[in-house]
Amino acid sequence: MFTIGWRVFRERLPHLVSVQRRRRLLVVGLVVGVVAFVGLLFLGALLDDDSVPLAAGIVAALLLACGIGLIGAGFVRVGPKGWNVPPIPGIGWRTQEAIARYYGRKPPPVDPKHRDAVLHRMPETRDLLVRAAFRGYLLLSGWALALLAAALLNVFTISAHGDVIGLSAFWILVPMSAAVTAIGGVRTLGRQEQLRVEAEALPPVPPAPPARGRPDSPSGSKLSLPGE
Repeated sequence: MFTIGWRVFRERLPHLVSVQRRRRLLVVGLVVGVVAFVGLLFLGALLDDDSVPLAAGIVAALLLACGIGLIGAGFVRVGPKGWNVPPIPGIGWRTQEAIARYYGRKPPPVDPKHRDAVLHRMPETRDLLVRAAFRGYLLLSGWALALLAAALLNVFTISAHGDVIGLSAFWILVPMSAAVTAIGGVRTLGRQEQLRVEAEALPPVPPAPPARGRPDSPSGSKLSLPGE
């Protein structure tokens, strides 16, 4: 399922995140990364206790700065205003519950009567998932580089005086939130593509016949009472 979703992600991303937006992401990431790198070198010079070799400190600062740059780029808008607002469903809540079951662990076959509901707003939802997954991968990549930098520093600080640096909730919160939108989003894209193929293979269900009688006719008995 992830493989199918990854294929959809790669096909749709160039159409959704334009060259101009990608250039803006690159510029913001570079500016944030350079500022972070200079600041980290200055901070390292102030707090240097000779426990970390100079080369290792520069490499760690470079890795951490690249990670900060990616995280900064992850907060740049990757679509038009309001792109991350889910489309308003045009189906009833009972139908929404039925559609949600098709995204579960052991989904049933698509009921023919749900064919149109499954395909309803699918392109809009797909594009939202692609953009959100792209942002999630930026955050996840930045977290991975920052983790690598912290691990490199701790190799020397622990061996020198047993101190662990950089330990915070950052290492838990960022990957949890980013993985949901990145990895989970791509998996949902894969399941959505499977549902699209399955639903489009079903014959369209004809609409229900309209109710008999005029819409403005009164309901109940048509017998008139005395005086009416």
